[in-house]
Amino acid sequence: MHLRAIHWVLLSSILFLVGTPLPASALTFVNRGAQAGPRDVPPGQSVGFFIGIQSPEAVSNVTITFEIRPYTTSGGISPSAVHKQIVTGQNFIAGETKQYTRTSPSNLVPGDYLWMTKATNVAGTVVYFEAGRVVDNYTFHVNSGPLRYRRGINLMDLGNAGHVLPGIPGTTYSAPSLESLRYLKNRGHDVVRIPFIWERIQPDLNKGLNTDYKNLLLQTLRYANSVGLKVIVDMHNYGRYTSGGVTRAFGEAGGPTSTQYANVWSLIAAAIKADAPAYSAVYAYDIMNEPHDLPAVEGTLSSAVSISSFESGLDGWVAQGTEGVIREARGGQGSMKISGVATAKEGKSNIFGARLYSSTKSTSITHGRTFQAKVFVPTSTPGSVRARMVMSSMDWMTNYFSDEFPITKGIENRVYFNPDEALWASYKVIGIQFIVDGTTAGTSHVFYVDQVSQGTRTGEIKPPRQWEIYSQAVVDKLRYTNNDSTLLMVEGYSWSSAEKWPRNHPRKWITDRYNNIMYHAHIYMDALDFPEYEGDGGGKYKSHHDVYLAEARLKGHASVGAYTIARVKPFTDWVAAQGTQGFIGEYGWPSTQMHPNDKGAWEADGEEFLAFLDGIGMGATMWASGSWEKLPACNILNAYELDPVFKPLSQAAVLERHRGNP
Repeated sequence: MHLRAIHWVLLSSILFLVGTPLPASALTFVNRGAQAGPRDVPPGQSVGFFIGIQSPEAVSNVTITFEIRPYTTSGGISPSAVHKQIVTGQNFIAGETKQYTRTSPSNLVPGDYLWMTKATNVAGTVVYFEAGRVVDNYTFHVNSGPLRYRRGINLMDLGNAGHVLPGIPGTTYSAPSLESLRYLKNRGHDVVRIPFIWERIQPDLNKGLNTDYKNLLLQTLRYANSVGLKVIVDMHNYGRYTSGGVTRAFGEAGGPTSTQYANVWSLIAAAIKADAPAYSAVYAYDIMNEPHDLPAVEGTLSSAVSISSFESGLDGWVAQGTEGVIREARGGQGSMKISGVATAKEGKSNIFGARLYSSTKSTSITHGRTFQAKVFVPTSTPGSVRARMVMSSMDWMTNYFSDEFPITKGIENRVYFNPDEALWASYKVIGIQFIVDGTTAGTSHVFYVDQVSQGTRTGEIKPPRQWEIYSQAVVDKLRYTNNDSTLLMVEGYSWSSAEKWPRNHPRKWITDRYNNIMYHAHIYMDALDFPEYEGDGGGKYKSHHDVYLAEARLKGHASVGAYTIARVKPFTDWVAAQGTQGFIGEYGWPSTQMHPNDKGAWEADGEEFLAFLDGIGMGATMWASGSWEKLPACNILNAYELDPVFKPLSQAAVLERHRGNP
């Protein structure tokens, strides 16, 4: 077990000296902060360690020794190291701070370990600095059994009615009561996720925090600390900020910059850290809830070679199916016109397109890695339209698609495609496709392709990458400006979808000097592809359980719980493959009180899902509950009626059977 007594502070309050006392004449270095993380890992996973060391005077040829030593739960530190790393020849100018990052070996046996750091002269006869003690920022644990994790619930009070700005405390939103937090702790929860709204805590970008709303957040943290609950502090803004009644996304013209976003987190973290009881309650900062639909930066296609300009004909392009494909002049230029009639049933997508066979006109990777198609869709074409390019292999067994680009009607749009390099030697066809949603069978559709080119694309930023840039800015600000080592939860792009996670983020992206990041995904059980239930899903639970069970069985799963596990595994497998930490910040199902006809079927699915999370040792917080008096009627997922009723609903028994292991 770990001793979790204090958070890291400067050397004056945490330096632990061991061995021979320093000679009176020895230069004494200063500890500028240290952190080990993750603190709990399975066998085979490495742990990082960061420390900042400052020399008040100029000194040359310093040797820094890092050791990993076992320790006991009573605080005894082994005199023998199980791992040692030495850095020689370090030179400091007066007042200089050097930062060191180390990584543990992956072959440590299960047990409790501590990082020790020593700075000496080259001979080792003079000790300038020695640090390490049994507190959180120096210690870590290699597990022999399940990972340590936290379980709890979201409390929506401070984040309630986030679209109503600024809102009225006590009417639009409230803060969790002390009694509610104590009740949840007594029911077996060890963490709560507390959403808050950016515009409420900072009504004007680049300015200070709103005192009243900030104090409600601090009060909630103090209450949680007094009853022994940990808190995930969650900015619940979806990658957006509203000013003057206009909501703008990260990366959008006039939207919040990454600097503004990082600065507000710096203010919030500083305010919390200045309040010791509030800071003691913090488990993590969840830096943004569910970023989605951020704009892309198109970039530039250089050294472009024209494949088809359609000035004199179709250049060999043909319909992919029954579409009409002709060359037509549009807007003073040649264009390929694709026309077709919708045939798919309502609620399903129609796909129209054209192809260019390599036997007719071949392209080469030597002209560049990127295709660009300039397309135009008239406003008279019904439905919402996306466009993509495709390359097919010679055996026609494999199609490689580009990203799907949303089309704005009435203006020229660009579609880009970077096919896999290995495909070029055997491709048979390239194509352009238009995907139409929200149209009906029998309606006519028209699309234009004005030009297809190939070249080298630079400066592109895809929407998921946009979020990665913004999230890294917050991490850097908190770590370097605030010198704050608090666990940071980083959600994924596209509503933090567990299913879409590896596609949006092929690899972990945060660089953290403290190696104390936990990636954070969401999953709900009401996944539906049935067109007659369009608009369901994502935690709405508009239908009854038998509808979702039919969907699960159609997908080859015996239960909704099994289907949910299959849908969350893209994230949980990614976490394991990337050697990092993961958390499920939102999941949930309706209570029997809200869906009486389902007769407890959801609880069986919840048991199955949480048993899976238990098996891999992953923490989670259910969505949701709250002290607001209009619950549960306003929230189908509510699991507890809190102050003043204090009543568990049907999900509560399942949650309480799958408690955390902190």
